[in-house]
Amino acid sequence: MSSPQPNTTIPQGVRVFPPEETARLRRVEHQILSVFERWGFREVITPTFEYLEVFASDAGGDFGGKIVKFVDRQTGRLLALRADLTPQIARMVASTLRHRPLPLRLAYSGPVFRSAEARAARQREFSQIGVELVGLDLPEADAEMIAMAAEACRDLGLQHYQIDIGQVEYLKGLLAALDLPDAPRTALVDAISRKDAMELERILQGVRGSDRAKAAILALPTLYGDTEVFAQAERHACTDRALRALENLRQVYAFLAMYGLAEHVLIDFTEVRAFEYYTGLLFGVFVRGLGFPLGGGGRYDNLIGQFGYPCPATGFALDLEQVVRAVEAAGVSLPPAGPDFLLIEFRPDKERALAVAQALRDRGYRVARDIIKRELAGSLEYAKAHGIPRALILGAPGLEGDELALRDLAAGREDRHRVDAFCRAVTDGTLTWRT
Repeated sequence: MSSPQPNTTIPQGVRVFPPEETARLRRVEHQILSVFERWGFREVITPTFEYLEVFASDAGGDFGGKIVKFVDRQTGRLLALRADLTPQIARMVASTLRHRPLPLRLAYSGPVFRSAEARAARQREFSQIGVELVGLDLPEADAEMIAMAAEACRDLGLQHYQIDIGQVEYLKGLLAALDLPDAPRTALVDAISRKDAMELERILQGVRGSDRAKAAILALPTLYGDTEVFAQAERHACTDRALRALENLRQVYAFLAMYGLAEHVLIDFTEVRAFEYYTGLLFGVFVRGLGFPLGGGGRYDNLIGQFGYPCPATGFALDLEQVVRAVEAAGVSLPPAGPDFLLIEFRPDKERALAVAQALRDRGYRVARDIIKRELAGSLEYAKAHGIPRALILGAPGLEGDELALRDLAAGREDRHRVDAFCRAVTDGTLTWRT
């Protein structure tokens, strides 16, 4: 009895990346990591799974029931696939890195897993790429995060980007003047994030506390725009905490103006996502014409302290697949990542073919050998189908024993070289060909 045929489908919410898509993703990842490196950040790698409490701490993020959990058979403890990399880095800072001098500039890139319903814009497994700046509580540190995100967009050719900045401490300062239980407080924050003025009015009816604070909260959906928003927010700020938060936001904006980013920044006092997690400035990164954010971040001064090492921190993360979609939608062409040459050899003795391939690879060229036996026309069609721009042909009819043909497949042109001379020219860096 034959075995049943294996199932070739994959679970909902995950996907595979064919070579071309993988190449684009890796190119974008490399470009973003190079930006981080230029700003002095060093990459770290965290485990794919951790003990559940790393992600389930009070300040560990807004994951709700999205954590993918399983039992460690060795210990009986609950483990979790990482739902976010920032809590892992917080744990790393509080343990492995706690004796290093501050600040720490750490970068990362890797897949995360969330057990949420799969949507078109978000899978259950997706890739985060980001940075954490640990040990600084200054507005300039927050501005640096936004400037790096902007530089990543520019480096990828995304010119029409926008960064929305907010300050959760401003709202927390207003809420401190009200007697608001936890459940209505959560509903209120949700209504603010949706700019739902009618829902805000409904929730605030009957709430005890400062009428000025209520009026300020009702005004939040209108506090969106350029620097004129600061004056409006100041008129509504009815507590010292709100005023301090506003001044912090002003300082961050001033640094962003020094970076030349003012035209890309919008102030939004309804930017209050992950309200309990963030402790100050937060921001989101958007690209014109796309209905989803590329990522975002902000200040989270309480998280590392959850692991026994109180320390301020700020950072951001981008959704790598969303960034790739944005690059493709913007029509930005990424350099091809396949082989530069297909080497085709028809003689039994492969020594010359291997020497040519090695000479090219030693100079950084990507060379695939066409080992399969077939006619020249079939090999050339194979190269075209896989986007290989040039073919190197040895041993074909019409070629002398010590001769090779270099064919440009797009232009249909062909040059001929002596094999030894070709290898020397490649090694010396003097090889040229018509384009």
